[in-house]
Amino acid sequence: MDNRGYFIIDGSHLFSSIHELQRTKTEYAGKKLNISLLTEALMRKWSLWVGATIRVVYYFKKNDNRLKTMLDIPAEDEPGKKNHWQIKECGEPVDAVPDEQLQKLDAQYRDHFVRQEKGLDGKLICDVLMLVSSGNASNIVFLVNDRDYIPLFESVQALGGNTYLTALDGSQNIQKS
Repeated sequence: MDNRGYFIIDGSHLFSSIHELQRTKTEYAGKKLNISLLTEALMRKWSLWVGATIRVVYYFKKNDNRLKTMLDIPAEDEPGKKNHWQIKECGEPVDAVPDEQLQKLDAQYRDHFVRQEKGLDGKLICDVLMLVSSGNASNIVFLVNDRDYIPLFESVQALGGNTYLTALDGSQNIQKS
């Protein structure tokens, strides 16, 4: 298997991380996160471990209004701005505790509530398994914070791939259990 990497970003966790940064660090209050700049930063930070980056894939629930309010997404036809990243909108909205309310809870309790999408995790898992089993990726860097992905990490490793976890900010913790 060639040394090729993908970055897999769970949009719910990305929005949660942005919200936490805006809440705790005044320099980020009211600012949008630029997808192109985040993609470049991830690729630069992880290049030694991942090898050639094929793509950074962002998974968001369908019609999530936070795409417009929390992210700066360059136009697809803007030269040089659409390098190596892709947005996938998937999952169906379900009745759940609104994200704004979940953010008020201590981080250790957030996973105990129904999320606002159904199917996004399944799509993300299927895509990753296809990438690794087909030999198109050997290294996967995840920006997730959900214990439900542990079996995916184990499966990727059983298929001969490597898994890595990253965070938007070094002060944010990734759940350990």
